[in-house]
Amino acid sequence: MKITKEFSEILGMFAADGCLQDNYICMWGNILEDKEYYDKIVCPLFSGVLNKKIIAHEKKSNSVYGFYICGKEIVNSFRSLGFSNKKTYDVKIPKEIIESEDKKVISAFIRGFADCDGCLTFMKRKEKGYSKFKQKFHTYPRIFIRIASENMINDLSYLLNKLKIDHSTYIQKSKHKNWADMNIICIRGKTRVEKWMDKIGFNNHAKTTKYNIWKRYGFCPNNININKRNLILKNELNPYLLGQ
Repeated sequence: MKITKEFSEILGMFAADGCLQDNYICMWGNILEDKEYYDKIVCPLFSGVLNKKIIAHEKKSNSVYGFYICGKEIVNSFRSLGFSNKKTYDVKIPKEIIESEDKKVISAFIRGFADCDGCLTFMKRKEKGYSKFKQKFHTYPRIFIRIASENMINDLSYLLNKLKIDHSTYIQKSKHKNWADMNIICIRGKTRVEKWMDKIGFNNHAKTTKYNIWKRYGFCPNNININKRNLILKNELNPYLLGQ
């Protein structure tokens, strides 16, 4: 299949949240935070690229929302791009995207991956010299991608360099004996995050609500769910009451 920007985006999604088995592939997100994203972005993209109507559903036992797609042809297509059922540590970006010089294809893959497995968060600046506002509210933006696969972090870093987006990579050592260390990409600060939004952006409402609150108010409260963020953007909830 030709690697269009739409196909590249679903490959990014699948690399983050997908699962490949012998007779089907599946995608699952958070039952609350990701529902709108699946209904408005993920399902239409998969439906268009695969020419197959995809409708998401809840799996309440696991608190997830997503879908199965059955068929050997689809499974084999994803296998041919390097995906397998041993994803956690071995997953990497298909070489067709790594070698691409099409920035729309590159941006789409990163966006799909970050929408599913990235995090946009904001922190207070408690150090001396910062204003009282910045010390009191979560104003400093950061984008994190945390995954076990060193291959994937290295590949994502390579693509970010192609887009000239400054970032840092590091390893977060596990505090638990039986847990894996995490490989992390971090884009921090207003200038770098704004560059990410200009060149890559987010399609996941869970992320865009945070970004839009930050743009409107200069901060975004942490640890509030998407329902409260929607209320803030509708001017039905005062974020200053939640920001400390």
